[in-house]
Amino acid sequence: MPRKLIKNSIKCLLCDEVLESKHVHDFQQCSCESCFINGGLEYVRIGGAFDHFEDLSEWEELDDN
Repeated sequence: MPRKLIKNSIKCLLCDEVLESKHVHDFQQCSCESCFINGGLEYVRIGGAFDHFEDLSEWEELDDN
């Protein structure tokens, strides 16, 4: 089933900072520089070690119609 991104967000597990990218080139990096997010609601681009962040992104399920 197709999905639509409605929130592009992560939480850094090292500094507890929550980041949200709100538009396409809205690059956000946590204060300890261990992770980042980018892409707004167009795409999800996350950087950093997988055990350094929690993905808080939210998606909406779309009808096939």
